[in-house]
Amino acid sequence: MVSVDNLRVLGREVRARLGLRTYPIGVKFCTEPCDLSGFKKPRDYGVRMAVCQVINISRVYGWPMAFTLDDMLCMGGAYLFGLVPEYPKFLEDSVDWHTSSDDAKKYIMQRFQERALPQGSIKAVLVSPLEKITYMPDVIDIYGTPTQISAIAKALIWHGIFPETGFIGEASCSFITNAHKTKKPQINLPSSGEIGFGRTEEDEISMIIPVEHIDKILSGLDGISRIYPYPVPKFALYEPRPPRGYRITYKDYEEWKKQQTKT
Repeated sequence: MVSVDNLRVLGREVRARLGLRTYPIGVKFCTEPCDLSGFKKPRDYGVRMAVCQVINISRVYGWPMAFTLDDMLCMGGAYLFGLVPEYPKFLEDSVDWHTSSDDAKKYIMQRFQERALPQGSIKAVLVSPLEKITYMPDVIDIYGTPTQISAIAKALIWHGIFPETGFIGEASCSFITNAHKTKKPQINLPSSGEIGFGRTEEDEISMIIPVEHIDKILSGLDGISRIYPYPVPKFALYEPRPPRGYRITYKDYEEWKKQQTKT
């Protein structure tokens, strides 16, 4: 198991190695009341937020964040994160917004409930950039371009660890709780709530990794460097070919010079 100090170094190295635009973050589920001093909370700003908002604020601005049930706008995320003491059955009504298929509705709600932490089991959630982290997180959440996240996935596969995915069209934050429950890395393709509330960028996806696997990323990237080098090579040692009739090349110059000699 890596230490908190190791995580800070690893966070910097992964961000530099892959050229990530935002900070990898660590998420901790507090099963007992925990010290929230030093963490920014939605209530500090007089608002309630969705989980995806808090995640994006922390990874973009580098702020350590925390939230409890009192900070939550989206009760779907609050339920998934174990902050609600009972199942908010009204959430089932919203699935009609996502699909017209009755079978799909049942499947979405089944997966939604499977990914939830036990009701009322979590008192608070801590979110912090790895480079500033002061606690041992349960999972690491890393955002990047599809190619960057694919590189991380390949790095884990180098060690025999296969990331999972299971897009259901909503509740992107369920990949965070599912990674914690299953102890398996999850690839998150942002869906409607995360796009609409969290403002995740169009070219971003994420990987959620249980903390026990996080130390395998850098060695895995070394292992796959021949088959999957990153940054992706940009081939430059070739002679460009302009469109036919577009006279701009040295050959055109030579022909022009010949014409000048004849005249």
